[in-house]
Amino acid sequence: MIVYINSTEGFLNDVDTNKISDRIKEAYFEKTGKNNFNDKEDNSWINSMEFMGKIIRRSNISKDCGVMIEFGLPSTSKRIDFIVSGHDEKGKKNFIIIELKQWKEAQSTTAKDLVITKYYGGNYSTHPSYQASSYKGFLSDYNENVYNSSLTPFSCAYLHNYKENIPEPLNDDIYKESILDSPIYFKDDYEKLEAFIKQHVGFGSGKDILYEIEKGNIRPSKKLINHVAGLFKGNKEFHLL
Repeated sequence: MIVYINSTEGFLNDVDTNKISDRIKEAYFEKTGKNNFNDKEDNSWINSMEFMGKIIRRSNISKDCGVMIEFGLPSTSKRIDFIVSGHDEKGKKNFIIIELKQWKEAQSTTAKDLVITKYYGGNYSTHPSYQASSYKGFLSDYNENVYNSSLTPFSCAYLHNYKENIPEPLNDDIYKESILDSPIYFKDDYEKLEAFIKQHVGFGSGKDILYEIEKGNIRPSKKLINHVAGLFKGNKEFHLL
């Protein structure tokens, strides 16, 4: 389910007029009949979307790229924070999943793709890059319009309040695989994120791509079926959400 969908131009207008949180809540209520939001969610949208507005504007991507917020992954309780879509310079249809975090600190662990942060009461949480990567993996495995190669997904994480440390716990070697698949951008990495967005979706015509994602039939890809068969032969584990 798409909660909020707009062109980049429309998204920026909603951010500039301080209406983005209201637009998200209105769209969610219209589609579900539910209005059970808490202050934490509201503040998160206001804060994070303001940062994303700056990123989108500074990236100088086309005004008709697409923006999707709070996309619910079918058959799960998971929602993707932010997707921006469009064509690259070669005319390929792409979209980028961006996992947004308001974290200011985190600790690494010895468990692969798990971190500790006070934002979850000091309990384990998935590494932001792994989270973004798992969403991409889900769509690549189950969304027919994605895995048939008509759409190409990318993913990353953006921690817009987080000042990168040296050394940085979130960059520990144990997270290397996820970071290679889904780059992690910190507070001062805005130019890198802008370039990443520009490279993959900067040439516009992106809104229809979002509807293609929403309308893609949910069925396992042949690749996933073969992978499941491989589990019985001792191949690597699922990429869990």
